[in-house]
Amino acid sequence: MPDETFIYPAEPVLVEYPHPVLRKKAAPVTVFDDALRRFCRQLFAVMELEKGVGLAAPQVAVSKRIFITEHTRRKGHEGEPDPRVWINPRIEDPDGETVFEEGCLSFPAIYSKVIRHNRFTAVWQDEFGEERRQVLDHAAGDFLAIVVQHELDHLDGKLFVDYLNDLQFNQIRKRLRELEDAYRKTTGRAGSVIRR
Repeated sequence: MPDETFIYPAEPVLVEYPHPVLRKKAAPVTVFDDALRRFCRQLFAVMELEKGVGLAAPQVAVSKRIFITEHTRRKGHEGEPDPRVWINPRIEDPDGETVFEEGCLSFPAIYSKVIRHNRFTAVWQDEFGEERRQVLDHAAGDFLAIVVQHELDHLDGKLFVDYLNDLQFNQIRKRLRELEDAYRKTTGRAGSVIRR
């Protein structure tokens, strides 16, 4: 659906695995208007309610290339708040590897170590359409580097559990089944179930 006729939800709500929107590649944003900015403010409200550090539009069933971050909400972090809107983001010049234990609001009570790029240049537009660039380096203390990669994956229909090896996946299999059962009871559909 083109942005010109796209209607953002009045009250976005978090969706959980195995909702099919989590597997869909999100569409680019081409119109930067008040409706978009209002939606971004609502994303921050949902993230605050769910106690997250990042949230992607697909996590509220909106398949648009938008995510927000507030990495300073991480436990133990000291410093000024740094809320950011990331629209049509991409990564350039990825380098190195780092390992970090991740969780996801759409996968409650599931955590596992994931291999990510250590350093890269993030390129994105803000809610007014202005292009931004920043080098992020996890080894230099940029926790935001992990959050950005995790949320960017959501825009491509990729989930952090996709990175897990067989041993890691087997450790979360029971919890995934519980989420699948809950979704089936609520919707009457199976959703996009991970088959492994």
